[in-house]
Amino acid sequence: MSLTAFLRTRYGRVPRSRAEITALQDRAFARFRSRIMPQSPFYRSHVDTALSALPQMNKARLMESFSSINTCGIDRDRAFDVALQAERSRDFSPMIGQVAVGLSTGTSGQRGLFLTTPKERRLWAAIMSGRFWPNLCQPQRVAFFMRADNALYRSLGNPMLRFEFFDLMRGVEAHLPALTSLAPTVLIAPAGVLTALACAQDAGALALAPRRVISIAEVLSLEDRDAVARAFDCKVDEVYQATEGVLAFTCHAGHLHLNETWLRIDRDVIDPKSGAFCPVIYDFTRESLPLLNYRLDDVLIPDGTPCPCGSACTRIARIEGREDDALWWSGPSDARMIPAEAIRTVIARLQTPVEDYRVVQEANHLTIWLQHAAPECEVELRGAMVALAAQLDVALPSLSIRAGLPQETDPKRRRIKVLSRP
Repeated sequence: MSLTAFLRTRYGRVPRSRAEITALQDRAFARFRSRIMPQSPFYRSHVDTALSALPQMNKARLMESFSSINTCGIDRDRAFDVALQAERSRDFSPMIGQVAVGLSTGTSGQRGLFLTTPKERRLWAAIMSGRFWPNLCQPQRVAFFMRADNALYRSLGNPMLRFEFFDLMRGVEAHLPALTSLAPTVLIAPAGVLTALACAQDAGALALAPRRVISIAEVLSLEDRDAVARAFDCKVDEVYQATEGVLAFTCHAGHLHLNETWLRIDRDVIDPKSGAFCPVIYDFTRESLPLLNYRLDDVLIPDGTPCPCGSACTRIARIEGREDDALWWSGPSDARMIPAEAIRTVIARLQTPVEDYRVVQEANHLTIWLQHAAPECEVELRGAMVALAAQLDVALPSLSIRAGLPQETDPKRRRIKVLSRP
């Protein structure tokens, strides 16, 4: 673990202005230009290129040029072989030298590789521990639920912190006895898994008392946050992390901020009305696989309200989800983006309770699936959706409401999904 990064994250002064953030980033990029970019065959000729003029990247382009972009001399096909073998065998210990290799879930249509060196793993562990370690004077037990393990996550472990990986490929219920035995002080899991564990806690199948509960990997809705917080009598923090790195996490006041003290994140605005944007990343800490002018397809909603924590790092109201899953309905003159939060709020406010739901748009037809909903719920939901469309001044697509949940193959839970646009 990097002691300097740990102390900076836990006790350091947060940047109070955009000018301070820009100065931090400029100094970091100057070091990155001189030390790291010359080690990448792809970026070697771009050492003097302005940030905005660097080649535009996304997951497909990064994977296409993976062998020449990374600074470790690792061939893409070999990295894929190592990562795929680890997933098949469920043994995630093999590395290429000292470099850990991992794969994204592929919910965006293509599985992406990521690399981490020992230095990068130490930095990640320092940032996460500095922000979320409950009490430095007491040993901690971390329960980490994820689809795949990696040496990156294992870097959290130390003599004061016991780290246990819970493989989601086995299902949640299979882990309940081991989870009870561990009695974690820190519980880290995707939002859907936290919700399932909260239900088990409410049903008496668990009796956990974590000091920290951290949601990762999936969009955390307000209703899920509240349910998990009640079940474990603990506030729920959120870490917005992708294979591209730690992009945001909650501050001490409980609000989500972009991680702009460690990387630069520009905005590709897709909806001027709400300010919704896709982040464009320049990561000056990722030395093994440089991420520069890299556009993610996640949609974030900014919050311009000053945060009580005092940080000038961009505050995020919420993570909408993937750009491909943003709902666009016909307005008076053009298509308008429908906030996912508006759909979630409609369902959460129904008089008859709904255990879970899925919203699927296909062309100009919307299907809403309701799990364990009362028969009268359909009439109420139809009326609420008509009212929502009128409030947003858009035309509601043709609507079907069905019982249960659709068959799903995505490794991540996506409550709102677009199969095809109008």
